[in-house]
Amino acid sequence: MRNILITSLGLALTAAVTLGSATPASAETAGRCSAEIQQVRAALPGADAAVAQKAANRIQLAQQLCQANNPRAGMKELKVAQKLLGLDSQPQAVAQR
Repeated sequence: MRNILITSLGLALTAAVTLGSATPASAETAGRCSAEIQQVRAALPGADAAVAQKAANRIQLAQQLCQANNPRAGMKELKVAQKLLGLDSQPQAVAQR
């Protein structure tokens, strides 16, 4: 069930990104999300394999949400990944409009 949900969400996000046009504001927000995602992704190699897999799934979902111009939801997923990896620092808040 979870795989079907994730696959459906991925397809919907891909369609939204493909059909939508990127504005400068969304590109800027995606850039900030991308930077935060890279910081958390750097901690994956030091984690236990099972935890790293769960965190990688959350990071991938966060990246898809940010690309679909939903940085708030993306950052929430990123926070979950950080908790899984045991990171103390939280991602910087993305400015809300």
